[in-house]
Amino acid sequence: MKYSIRIIYITFTALLFNACADLDLTPKTGISTENFFRNLPELEIGLNALYERRLWKIDEDWWTDDMFHRGFPITNDIVTANINSESNIPGSYWTDLYDGIKRANTVLQALENLRGIESENELNRIEGEARAIRAYFYGVLVTKFGDVPLLTTNIPLNEAYDVTRTGVEEVKNFIYSELDEAAILLPRNNENRANQGFALGIKARIALYLGDFQTSKAASQAVIDLGIYELDDNFRTLFLKEGAASRENIYFIPQSQDFNVNFDNSLTRDFIPRNAGGFGAALPTFEAIHVFECTDGNTIDNSPLYDPRNPFENRDPRLIETIVEFGTPWLGFIYQPHPDSVTTLNVLNNSRVTNNDSRGVAIFASFTGMLWKKGIEQRWADNPRLADPNLTVLRYADILLMHAESLIELNEDLSTARNLINQVRARAYGVGADQTDLYPVITETDQMGLRVRLRRERRVEFMREGLRYQDIIRWRIGNKAIARQVLGMPQPTTQDRNQWPFNDQILPVIDNDGVVLFESDQLISRDFASLLQTYSFDEQRMYLWPIPASDRFLNPNLTQNPGY
Repeated sequence: MKYSIRIIYITFTALLFNACADLDLTPKTGISTENFFRNLPELEIGLNALYERRLWKIDEDWWTDDMFHRGFPITNDIVTANINSESNIPGSYWTDLYDGIKRANTVLQALENLRGIESENELNRIEGEARAIRAYFYGVLVTKFGDVPLLTTNIPLNEAYDVTRTGVEEVKNFIYSELDEAAILLPRNNENRANQGFALGIKARIALYLGDFQTSKAASQAVIDLGIYELDDNFRTLFLKEGAASRENIYFIPQSQDFNVNFDNSLTRDFIPRNAGGFGAALPTFEAIHVFECTDGNTIDNSPLYDPRNPFENRDPRLIETIVEFGTPWLGFIYQPHPDSVTTLNVLNNSRVTNNDSRGVAIFASFTGMLWKKGIEQRWADNPRLADPNLTVLRYADILLMHAESLIELNEDLSTARNLINQVRARAYGVGADQTDLYPVITETDQMGLRVRLRRERRVEFMREGLRYQDIIRWRIGNKAIARQVLGMPQPTTQDRNQWPFNDQILPVIDNDGVVLFESDQLISRDFASLLQTYSFDEQRMYLWPIPASDRFLNPNLTQNPGY
């Protein structure tokens, strides 16, 4: 009899305490349960389930000081500091990550039955992928929740009620061991699947997030020593479809219109200008544009090159590849948010059209005056519901900066740390690190000076890649990077045109953690800015997330994190 396979496993949707959950792995060809997982192709089906987009959690940038979303933050429990054990975000992370762990356990248990039957090389590769991905899932869990249940096999239902949280140290050591073993089993190149670079790079990231700098240093050095990755010369195309084959990519989540693997919703329209049919709702913040240095290597509060009336001039080249420069073509139209620019140019047919990206015309045009450019291309505007951007999980620039940070925090080999940061900076200017007269090389030699540079470098290099939130958490700067007044452009009817887009009288200060600090009350009272929303952060509890209430209700053995 042919039927969908039911696998009794622990599902942490309700912390594994429903009687069972379905994992329908029966292909449309109708393979029966009698022989499922009993050959290599079927095992590959189970392995492929680990690559489902839902399982790969990438933090939202609008939880941070880099992005404001016109709709989401109003009710978001993270930025309002209302996060609790019934909040959706920690609940979905917990549920989906444990679903991924359950899937990995299923594959790992099944493949042992194929030893001596199928190719040992192929079984080792599958084992390596499953173990590396499972370790990655545990890494996300432990950085978000602290102590978490450590389950390496799918256990019977009656045992699920006795599950307790395992200490961070034990989970960390398990992750390290799994990634080390996976790196041995995995190939160097694996067609954008988990490979050696992924296993070692994720080990470096998790160790860095947990403050284990010695381990992060060794793991990131191991990736460098592979000798197969390099920085891409083109920072713009790296994040587009054409950049998929770049040697900077270590792993990204691939999506494809051809195979109907895409966002399949209107989310991408939030990033598209209103002139091009989008909503212009997901926006760079005032902090985001001001954190980029000037071309002299100084922050805008310390550089004579900064001009608030022309904020994109004389700036780090990554700025205009990350945020759309005013007065330039973007997705078919000249992007000009000036309140008096009531018409703009359609560059596709050279006609003047109503400028719906000016708040002088459209009340819901960008509240901050800015739009994102990084990772966005014309295909988004052409068919936003089928937009299929590849989602970066790990790239070589991160390896270099993780290695640099580890050296800085260990206060050793600071000259190497400085050189690694300069490699990333030089790429932004399209030159080599040794061409020191062509980019603003950093020259700091002390630990504190390099730490300041490193934190700012990470922010601008990885902006809009989902890494900012965890950097804020691990650096313990949520009280200023998240808790703040979010600023927007003044109302068009009252804005001083001589102070557009930014005023020249009250400049922000960029502090040693790369946080941009505004005198918000003065800016608002003088009509240099408007208040969009006030974000909050509770330092007493929010550096960890709560264990979901539904799971604790079913299993009182699960303790709760402090403050929840």
